[in-house]
Formats: sequence, C-alpha cells, structure tokens
Amino acid sequence: MKQRRMVFANRKGGCGKTTSAVNVAAGLALAGRKTLLVDCDAQCHASISLGFSPYAEIPSLYDVLVNESAKLTDVILPVKWPEKLFIVPSSNQLAAYELEGKRDPKTRSRLANLFLTADMMSFDYIVIDPPPTVGLLFVKSLIASTEVIIPVQTHFLSMESLAEMVRLVYQVNATVNPNLRITGILPTFYSRQIKLAKNVIKEIKNNFGEDMLLPLIRHDFAIAEAPGFGTCIFKHAPGSQGALDYASVVERIDGNCKVEFPGKKDIVIQKKKPNKKKIYRKKTKK
Repeated sequence: MKQRRMVFANRKGGCGKTTSAVNVAAGLALAGRKTLLVDCDAQCHASISLGFSPYAEIPSLYDVLVNESAKLTDVILPVKWPEKLFIVPSSNQLAAYELEGKRDPKTRSRLANLFLTADMMSFDYIVIDPPPTVGLLFVKSLIASTEVIIPVQTHFLSMESLAEMVRLVYQVNATVNPNLRITGILPTFYSRQIKLAKNVIKEIKNNFGEDMLLPLIRHDFAIAEAPGFGTCIFKHAPGSQGALDYASVVERIDGNCKVEFPGKKDIVIQKKKPNKKKIYRKKTKK
C-alpha cells in the first residue's frame, strides 16, 4: 500500500489530540500496518503515553533536526506493544529548537525531507503528534504530512478553534504543501446526555458534510488512565468503550482493515436501563 502521512492537529489544547494520535497509531499496528508515531511536542506526552521517559538518555527527534547528516531511522525505537508500532521520541530540548529554528528558514522543510528517504518507505503509516500551539514545529508537521485529522472536543468553544484550524490548513495547502488535505474531523469526549454535544455534531455535519465526520470517541475514564500505565487503550482496557471507539476510527481511516486485540470480544455495549420507580407503602398500625 502507498504510505500515508497524517497529523493530528488542533490549535486548542485539551481536545484529545495526543491521545487520539497514540491510540490510532496503536490501532493501525494492531490491524497489521507498520506504523511510526512521531512525537513533535516538547511536552513529550505521546512518548510518555507509550512508556518512554523524557528524562531517559535515548535518541530523539531533536537529535535529527539539529544534525543534517542524521537520518530518522537513527532515532526510531520499537514500542513494546503492539508489535508493528514504532516511535520517534520527543525531547524537552525541542522547546529550545523552536526558538533557534525560527532564525533559519531552511529548516522549514527539514522534517518533510526526513520522511522522503528510501529507508522510510517500509512504513505504511506515519502518524505525527505536533504541539498544540502554532509555531515552527506545528507548521513543520503540516508541511511533512499529506493528511490532517482534527480532533474536536464536543464543547461550544471547540467550533471556533475548528474553523481556525481549517483556515490554517487551507493556507498551508495554498502556499507550501499542495498535497495537504483534511481527512476527517474526530469528535472527542462525547457524552450522549449533554445536549450541547449533539449540537456540536450537528454543526460539524452542516458545515463540513457527514462524510468528513469520523466515528465518535465517547467520554471514557479508561482513555485518560492509559497514559499513566505507559500503554494504549487497547492494552490498558481492551474491554472498554474507548477501545471499541478507537478501533472504529482506525477501520474508518484505513478503509480496508480490522483492528484485532485480546479482549475485544469481551466488550459489552451498555444499554440504558429503564428507570424503575420505587413504591413506598405506608406502614399500618396494628
């Protein structure tokens, strides 16, 4: 299959960007796709989510960006689980690189060029997790990608950030990367009980079309817990709604795969139980 390079991007923090990048990358690997996750954020949250400490003395993306003779394959590390998932870890040194790189316009396409070498063609997917703020590394990530997936928290203010993100993608497409396109919009933290969440979904459909809307990621505490255990949702809580939701997203994105993982068959879809009114009987005096 032809290699796909996608970035999970949104200017608004707290939208589940890193969580989605990590779990979609893991899901693709479970579906048999050789996948590389690239952590471009100085906070190192994607790396931490898969068990890589930002304080460990390991090669990182920073080492490749500052050394023109280095290759991306020099810093790629295998993830313990799943088997076909690999990572380019981040480093807190990227914060300094963000400031240094702005002075040199030649560095703008450095990341994109790293992906185009012959030794990188063995990967079916390259999934990029950029910083949540628009800066050098954020723009580099868009230049290096061919697809954008925009995670959107189903809250009111998210619609404004979505509009801004779409405008930015169009701008990069028109000026720097003509191959860049929006693959889908991913609603996160969805709760059926909240009326506003339904209105946000309706607005996305009206403005972008139903085909652009990816399967919903329901609010699930197991998704938030998984990074603390240094693994993805499919390993931490394979019987959760979160695992089922992200598997659906992966299958939709790829279009020709099945995400299989231990415990998937044990997922129980909870049905709403009817409310039973309690009947109180008055006690009669004897």
